[in-house]
Amino acid sequence: MSDSNPTRVRLLEKGQADASLGPLYDRADAVSQGSTLPGPTLFGNQVRALAHNPALLRSLFGVYEAFAAEPSIDRKLTELGILVVSRVNACRYCVQHHAPLAQGAGLKKAQLQAIQNDAWSDHRLWSKEEWLVVRYAEALASVPQRVDDALFAELRGCFSERQIVDLTMRLALCAAWNKFNDALGLDTESAFQHAFSELGLGAGAEKVSV
Repeated sequence: MSDSNPTRVRLLEKGQADASLGPLYDRADAVSQGSTLPGPTLFGNQVRALAHNPALLRSLFGVYEAFAAEPSIDRKLTELGILVVSRVNACRYCVQHHAPLAQGAGLKKAQLQAIQNDAWSDHRLWSKEEWLVVRYAEALASVPQRVDDALFAELRGCFSERQIVDLTMRLALCAAWNKFNDALGLDTESAFQHAFSELGLGAGAEKVSV
């Protein structure tokens, strides 16, 4: 999304939306205001766009509640994969949200900078598990039907089937959000713009070559 491209649908404020969605608005807005790392959630402008379809919004919250209820994989690894997918898809909204969350989950400044520069291919930056997630996220985001058997065998050597299923679904959802956010022209909420700026990573390239 470019700065000149306004949001393409109305973002419904709490008072304009179905009254039953009030708690979901509160939860999404609390993510921007709190000082602790949140569990998986939707973000404010996503909620305001999805509020046009209350049943869909409630269902998607349920998906993220399921991830949070019984997490199977380290949050740092999930955030790492989300960032790589979002950089492959050049989704500024997701990168600006998840870079601060990834730092809170334990990713180092050098690792975040490498992702922001699309320079994650130096395996020395990563632990064995992190490097697998980086490679899997890049492959899944680029051409998912061509994730090769050798890479998948490495995943199976490090992670349980439950972990692989959870990670795959989380990264696939991220790719869907990348397209949703950019197609609708969603802007990053100001609190996350500030949090991302505080990381000092720079804007990064608008287009990504992989």
